[in-house]
Amino acid sequence: MSTLAPIQNTDREELANIMNRAELDVRMVTALCGDRTLNAREQDTLNRLVAERGDGLYADMLYTITHRAFPIKQARHIWEEITTHRKDINSKLGRDVGVAVAAHDYLTNASSLMKGVTIIEESKMESLANIASRDGLTGLFDQTSFKHRLKEELERQVRYGTPVSLVMFDIDHFKQVNDNHGHAEGDRVLQQMADILRQQVRLMDTAARYGGEEFAIILPEVEQQSAYIFAERLRQNVENFFKMPDQHFPVTISLGIKTASQDLEITPDGLIIAADQQLYKAKRGGRNMVCQP
Repeated sequence: MSTLAPIQNTDREELANIMNRAELDVRMVTALCGDRTLNAREQDTLNRLVAERGDGLYADMLYTITHRAFPIKQARHIWEEITTHRKDINSKLGRDVGVAVAAHDYLTNASSLMKGVTIIEESKMESLANIASRDGLTGLFDQTSFKHRLKEELERQVRYGTPVSLVMFDIDHFKQVNDNHGHAEGDRVLQQMADILRQQVRLMDTAARYGGEEFAIILPEVEQQSAYIFAERLRQNVENFFKMPDQHFPVTISLGIKTASQDLEITPDGLIIAADQQLYKAKRGGRNMVCQP
């Protein structure tokens, strides 16, 4: 298998194009890889994306499962290498590991294009699953579990020098939803928000209901530029979802981002406060936007 040169930062135009691919989520990418059958709507979306993006679609898919923006000129070659790597792993293990695992293993171990991704042992995963506390309404992690995960990720960031990004967001004018439509509708919006969020995050990310209508996402191994792309795509997905004909009223979100990097000493509470400040900056700026330092 060939060795690729380290990835350089993509230019502004390429980043903007990748950011605008709100139609893609993890389920869509797995369907594109043949892991499940495309429905008619997804096939139409695929046909349009292929026509619009060409080889840029490979960069879009890579971003969806890794939150890393790879240059379009290299993305197709990387994707072909991942496909071959997946077949090799499947042959050795006698089972299909899936495209996300194959991609992270290739990028981390075979090509060294990404660093610091870890696979948790099954026994430890079971222990974490038993300890983890979930929010009863949305099924996302609750605030206590979120803060525990954030502390662990920042400790790992100190050890390995890899970035950790935090995205905080809340639902715009949520009180009006409850007041005008009732708390049952408010609960429905919170549950649908959680469903949208689950479609956007990777297995290694942590999505939580921080409290009330506020949510938080921990993005390990993600620098601020890519965190912004993630947040903007999430904002677009939420806005587009609640514009659909079967929705009762429009809903938007405001988001704030903060990244902990090797040259920045920051505590979990400090990172939360910093991201929250950007969130309220977005709300003061008119809502339905993403703000970052």
